Amino acid sequence: MKRRLIQMGYVTPDLESALDYWTGVAGAGPFYYAEYEPEQQVHRGQPTHIRFRLAYGFSGDMNIEVVQQLGGGKSAYSEALESGGPFPKGGVLHHIMLAHDGYDGIYSDYITAGAERCYDAFVPGVGRFCYLDTRALMDCYLELVEDTRVFEAACAKMREIHLGWDGRNPRRNFDEILALL
Repeated sequence: MKRRLIQMGYVTPDLESALDYWTGVAGAGPFYYAEYEPEQQVHRGQPTHIRFRLAYGFSGDMNIEVVQQLGGGKSAYSEALESGGPFPKGGVLHHIMLAHDGYDGIYSDYITAGAERCYDAFVPGVGRFCYLDTRALMDCYLELVEDTRVFEAACAKMREIHLGWDGRNPRRNFDEILALL
């Protein structure tokens, strides 16, 4: 079964400040913004509804995602920020994401290993996605997306752009990447 780490995700109460760190200090980027309000959201077994904004970028070969929850109820993001801060400039390390070829099998393997169901949702055109609470296993959450093929293609384009990036225009719309696929 294919399992490959493709992303490190951070959560922050201030997306713009976190991106200032990632682009200005860490040299990652450019970053591509997207906003989501998934369907069928469940947090720890209870219905919830959140909206969040995020930005995807690259640092070398690693995709970096920085997320800010904009509103709504409980989520894997709000759990990570419960301490109230202070928070690291680039955000709190929140999750890793795996590319795979078997969502249900990997989900089950992690639950069997001791992960807890935390947040499940559905995004039209993407499918199911979840955050499993794997903090007892590896000190962060695990993100699974049902079908990673489009995201993997988008990552390949973002990485290509990152490798030739001159530091200008560090913030862009994710639709720019989707148009290149």
